[in-house]
Amino acid sequence: MKSPEISIHMVTETNAGLLDAVDPDVFDDAIQTPLLQAFLANPANLLAVAVHDGRVIGMASGIAYVHPDKPLQLFVNEVGVAARYHRQGIGSELLAALLDRGRDLGCREAWVATDVNNMAARALYAATGGREDDDHAVVYTYALADD
Repeated sequence: MKSPEISIHMVTETNAGLLDAVDPDVFDDAIQTPLLQAFLANPANLLAVAVHDGRVIGMASGIAYVHPDKPLQLFVNEVGVAARYHRQGIGSELLAALLDRGRDLGCREAWVATDVNNMAARALYAATGGREDDDHAVVYTYALADD
């Protein structure tokens, strides 16, 4: 169960300063201000964070998108919680905040993909009401720039 000292926030341009202090194992890389500003400038981009003692210790991100033949959907991009805060319900609360925001925007469905071997993520998604799709996807990536 999540500690009462941990609060969940949807990040906006107004409270983006929450991301000034982030536990190093929440995001894959360091927050870059221009990328954060671009992210927040698009209202379809969603970011929920968990804060403890003024520091972001978890996050869930997604995007609400429309397609010409489907109603608005929410793609959950990722959920990350600092290791020392695992198994306290924080991931569930972050995901719930993201799903609630998607509902508020009019999304009719949400979906997320994870690695077959990521048992922690699969347990989180199953415990929060997600249903595993019978059709297992194969992911292809394309390099669009030389690094």
